[in-house]
Parts: sequence; C-alpha cells; structure tokens
Amino acid sequence: MNRDQGKKQGKKERKFPRFLLRLLGALITLVLLALAALALILSRPSSDDSPEPDPQPLLSGSPAVNVSAEAGIAELLSSFPAPVMSFMSGSGMTFVSGTSADTALDGGFGRIVTLRWLTPSGDPMTLESIYPASALSLLEGGDYHFSQIAGPALFGSASVRMENAESVRVHTATDTGLYVVTLPRRLSGELSDLTRSLLLFTLDP
Repeated sequence: MNRDQGKKQGKKERKFPRFLLRLLGALITLVLLALAALALILSRPSSDDSPEPDPQPLLSGSPAVNVSAEAGIAELLSSFPAPVMSFMSGSGMTFVSGTSADTALDGGFGRIVTLRWLTPSGDPMTLESIYPASALSLLEGGDYHFSQIAGPALFGSASVRMENAESVRVHTATDTGLYVVTLPRRLSGELSDLTRSLLLFTLDP
C-alpha cells in the first residue's frame, strides 16, 4: 500500500464511527420523542372518565295551550321548562299561532312549543322548541333525508339540515332544548337569512 492509499483508508476509517454516532443520536432522539408523547397521552384524562350530564327529568302531563296572538307567547314560555326559540322584534315576520303540547316519551312526557309564522313574502315557517334536548325520536317522520348542504349556525352551534320533496328542516340542540326550523323547499336559498333573527327566549324571573 502506498502512502496516498494509506491516507485515504485512514479517512474512511475515521468517517465510519462518526456515521454510527449520528445514527445513534437520531435513534436516541426518536426514543425521547416517543417517551414524551406517551407521557402527554398518559397525563391527559380520558374523555370516558368525564362524568355524564344528568338526564333532564321528564314531565307530568298537562293540558295543551293554544295562542293566536304574539303577546300570547309569554304564556307558552311560562309552561316550557327551557328557553323557547322565536323571532326577535323587528324581524319582519308575522305571527300566526302557537301551541304547547305534551307527548309521551320513555314513561313520561316531553313537551313541544310550536310557533307558526309567515315570512315577509307570505311563506309559512314553523319553529319547534322541544324538551328534553335528547328527544331526537320526536323528529322522526315526514320522510326527511339528510342534505349534502350544511345547515346554518343556530345559537352559535352547527345545525343538521334535512329535506323532503316539499320542505327543508334544520335542527340543533343545546344543553336544555332541541330546536327545529321547517320551511318550504323553495325558500332553501334564503335559509341563512331567515334564521338570522332567531333567538332563545325565557321569562324574566
């Protein structure tokens, strides 16, 4: 072996251990990152451990209440154990009628407040406030199917949009109630604008 070949061989021998050190350092870094991720996962409480909210109590039966003037909504509010969805003042909507009625549910009663309105163009809109909030079974019927279009936000929450041949229906739930808006399918393009004036109302204590 000549002198130049010896120098090249020496350089190769010095580079080999350095490569091993880099590889070892990378492996140690990966192990430390994995341990840190595992520690973060273990330190977070499992969502399964969080307490489930207590179910809302069902109601005892009571007579239905019917009103034919907007001022009568206060009577419906007094009979409903959760906020009622309605249009804010100045929305341009015309009140038609309202009812509060009980419906059998799981050995007790749920309650539905139904408000019927007319839009400024004279088209009907129906607002339903349902207690308890978990009473999704009361939405069955009407041959509705899920829409590919997202529903508008209601009270800061996303809504579910459903349709049938004649109507569009959107619903959302809060901690206290389930809220449903139904309007003719021909108004589907105005849905976001028409629901913008909706609020949840309660009687002042």
